[in-house]
Amino acid sequence: MSKTFTVENFKGVRQITLQPEGALVVIAGANGAGKSSFIDAFVELFDPKGTRLTPKPIRDGEDEARAEYVDTDLGLRIVRTWKKDDAGTLAVYALDGAKYSKPSDVVAELTGGLIFDPVAFLNLDEKRQRDALLAKVVLPFDLSALEREKAGAEARRLEAGREVKRLQGALASMLNPLDAPDEELSAADLLESFATAKRAHEEYASVLAAHDSRARQIEDLEQRLLELRVEQESSAKRLQMIDVASLPDLEKISERIASVDAINSKVRAARDYRRVADEYAAAETDRARAQRELDEIEERKRAGLTAAVFPVLGLSVDDDGITYEGIPFSQVNTAARRKAALAIATAGNPKLRLVIVKDGDLLDADSLAAIRELAEERGYTVLVERDRDESRQIGFTIVDGELAEAVAA
Repeated sequence: MSKTFTVENFKGVRQITLQPEGALVVIAGANGAGKSSFIDAFVELFDPKGTRLTPKPIRDGEDEARAEYVDTDLGLRIVRTWKKDDAGTLAVYALDGAKYSKPSDVVAELTGGLIFDPVAFLNLDEKRQRDALLAKVVLPFDLSALEREKAGAEARRLEAGREVKRLQGALASMLNPLDAPDEELSAADLLESFATAKRAHEEYASVLAAHDSRARQIEDLEQRLLELRVEQESSAKRLQMIDVASLPDLEKISERIASVDAINSKVRAARDYRRVADEYAAAETDRARAQRELDEIEERKRAGLTAAVFPVLGLSVDDDGITYEGIPFSQVNTAARRKAALAIATAGNPKLRLVIVKDGDLLDADSLAAIRELAEERGYTVLVERDRDESRQIGFTIVDGELAEAVAA
């Protein structure tokens, strides 16, 4: 069972094939020797998206470049070929020569979507570190969808809050007459009532005058006594039919007519106040509903993050970035941060257990030993670009784009 790494004519590399043993593979060499080119070839090889990471991948004077990885454990050969300055062509083969129809899908499945560089991870800003960590953690929710849902609720709360403030101001500037009737009065109806009452009064006055007149005529005109008595009896009957006590109060009706505008103004003011008060109550309800949505989202997020299994005990995230035992990750000591970064890099269960470290010169001997130990424990191979300290004694040294042994031969 073996792993083989091959690069030909990629950037500064002429031709290098490695079949390393052990979990830690150090690529050493002077600046410009080709060690970065060797590492970059595999960064691009295992990029399932085919992102163009290198502006000019083909070595000067050559027509084609190639990076190849063979893994007998996986039974696969993965090749990316460049024939021009682009992202190259990816191909995946079984060891019996069968070619996979969707190579990018195969690589994405093998790697879990990316090859994680723990040292590069430490150089990211806090937000990008948080995103990289969450990409390696299985959460019980879609964090992006949850953030969009949170943003929507915040927008609704903000809009409802603006409406509350606007309506509060409107209510404060409005008249709210508490003694206003529920409905406006009709001046036309009141005038009609007055006219009806006036006719009733006029009728009463007319009948009364006629009655009095007949009485006087009886006294003055004896010859008409009989006729007048008949008329008088008739008038008396009509008077009996009229309930004087129930006659409309003309004075009160006149007063209401005089005050109709003032009353109606109060009615309109009270109606407007009730309408705005109802709108205010609805806006308050909307704001409270949006706040409840935000509280529920935050609770789901908190519960999900609490339930998530992170690569390192004590590691978690908040809105600003990563935390370790409740402390911002940037404030944790360097050794603990490097250990956590490698634990994140080797989290999950990808089929291709490979970690690439480009800035290995940032690692001292103790950090390198810790990486080797964790890689062996988790069954990973770690490619490290490093030329400090003992790197050339423990690793593969590149000179002018080839292995030092090949150059010497």
